[in-house]
Amino acid sequence: MGILRKIDGFIEKVEGWILIVTGTAVGVMILANAIFRFLRVDWFGSEELTMFVAFWLYFVGAACASRDDTHISADMVSLFTSKPKVRATVNLIKTIIGLAICAVFTVWCFNYVTWQASMGAKSSVYKLPVIISTIPILFSFVMWTLYLIRDIVRNVKTIRSAGAAAKTEGGN
Repeated sequence: MGILRKIDGFIEKVEGWILIVTGTAVGVMILANAIFRFLRVDWFGSEELTMFVAFWLYFVGAACASRDDTHISADMVSLFTSKPKVRATVNLIKTIIGLAICAVFTVWCFNYVTWQASMGAKSSVYKLPVIISTIPILFSFVMWTLYLIRDIVRNVKTIRSAGAAAKTEGGN
């Protein structure tokens, strides 16, 4: 289990650096574009470069939100029950459904990226390989799938510990 924590920690650091670098780059590119427009200097293709970097920012950010479970959700179970076992069971069902959907999207995304690679598509201005902007999508879905598997394991552990706690309380 220690090796998985080390790998997760390494991936978290890499994701953090990607977010810092791409977030800064997008901000600088947008500022530079605004300054160039003010000075009436044409930076042809700036939107193309910004898009490539923004894809990395957006999709690595989505992977981080999945890792930290900070993405938007509409969880109303907590309004109806305070029982940990019920909440964990509903979360388990929700996570299994999410995993099934995410696995399908991951396969589709993998097929899209491999198709994109086989086509050798290039961007219109700088002739950059378009796959540069599709790889973060695949990365995001792969990481999301792995984090959903992790969440299923956590939910099962919570259900088991809540069941054990309920038996202990009922036995007293």
